[in-house]
Amino acid sequence: SPYITWGHISLRQTIHSLQERQEQLRRMQKQGRNIGTWLRSLQAFSSRLHWRSHFIQKLESEPIMEKQDVCPAYQPLRR
Repeated sequence: SPYITWGHISLRQTIHSLQERQEQLRRMQKQGRNIGTWLRSLQAFSSRLHWRSHFIQKLESEPIMEKQDVCPAYQPLRR
């Protein structure tokens, strides 16, 4: 999301809202209401946020990864 990327919405705020919505949907599900696939979709979104943070941290700790492959065997594929 460009809003997260450029800091218009903080990652902390996004995760907090995500967790609140997941809890709300779980309560609705316990009440027998049909929530469809929302919980699974929100879990996938949560996973993407965590992977995003992981790769940002990797690039910050090893900036050479942007220009050079981690595995030298793939270097000939780079143009």
